[in-house]
Amino acid sequence: MLLLEIIIVIAVLAVVITIGSQTIFVSLRSNKTAGERDSALKLAEETFEAVRTVAAENWLNLYKPPDGSGDPVTSKGSSNHYYPSQSDGKWILQSGDEIVSVGGITYTRYFSIDNASRDSNKDIESTYNSSNDDPSTQKISVTVSSSDIADVTATEYVFRWRNKVCHKTDWSGGKTYPTDGVETCSSGVSTYYNDDGNIDASQGGSIKLSQ
Repeated sequence: MLLLEIIIVIAVLAVVITIGSQTIFVSLRSNKTAGERDSALKLAEETFEAVRTVAAENWLNLYKPPDGSGDPVTSKGSSNHYYPSQSDGKWILQSGDEIVSVGGITYTRYFSIDNASRDSNKDIESTYNSSNDDPSTQKISVTVSSSDIADVTATEYVFRWRNKVCHKTDWSGGKTYPTDGVETCSSGVSTYYNDDGNIDASQGGSIKLSQ
């Protein structure tokens, strides 16, 4: 009887230990997964912060990615991946995916850019309509992934809220619209586009641009 009781106690202890170890393993695994997901979310937020900085520095770098010389249509979309990178203390955009190591875990990070459109109420349309394109709004979609967690995805709209001001003083000698390209806002450029003969620039006044 004593031997039987010992066997029963050992069996009960084995069951308890097995269940307890499984519970601990699941808990540890859950904590590890939660930690990795938190790191992925932080990487996504860092991406948004970098993109906002790039947009504030030079909107064209975002609108015509990655460096202001890309095509505003074909260089965007889910098949075109970019990631933020530091250069001379500033954020810039690079083409491709970035491999980031955080806490010994390797993550893959990238984002895509899409044009945005607005309806008659100036609200962003859920489905892009090229006829209502808003060149001052861009949709940013970030993806961060690792081998242990499901992909972390997030979307945010970035707006052109600050524009570079160009000091133009001369109506003559400028480019001719629409045959010439867009005049850049750079040092030493002081000419407007050539006017069409309907603007009186002989004296000071104001000009109102209509859509």
